[in-house]
Amino acid sequence: MKFAYDTSYEPPAPSMKIHLALPESSYFIGPVTAFVDSGADATIVPSYYLQGLPIQVDDRKVLRSAWGERRIVDIHYLDVGIGAIRLPVIEIVADELSDEVIIGRNILNRLLVVLNGPAQTLELKD
Repeated sequence: MKFAYDTSYEPPAPSMKIHLALPESSYFIGPVTAFVDSGADATIVPSYYLQGLPIQVDDRKVLRSAWGERRIVDIHYLDVGIGAIRLPVIEIVADELSDEVIIGRNILNRLLVVLNGPAQTLELKD
C-alpha cells in the first residue's frame, strides 16, 4: 500500500490516511491524513476529533514536547486502521493543542515502512 508525501510541508513529508475506532467496533473517525514521525514516541490525535464520541479517558500521562514543555494529556485505547490493516488497542494521546494527527513509533514499530524520498512515497510492505 502506497501513500504520497504531503506536499503542504516544506520539504514534503511522509503521511498516510488512517481511521480510528473503539476496539472491535466500526470506524468512527477518518479517513484523516496523519503525519508520519519516526522521532515521536506516541501517536497523537487532536482532541477535537474525539470530542462528542462514545469514548472514555483510559489514562492520563505527562507529554513532553520536543522543546521540553510538559503537560498532562488524556490517553485513549483505540483501534487504528490503515487501508486493510487494523491495529488493535493502540495508545492514542488526545492533544488539546495539536491540529494534526501524528503517527509515532508505537504504530510504526508494528509495520514495515519504506520511505522513498526521491519518489515522495511511503509504502507499507507485507
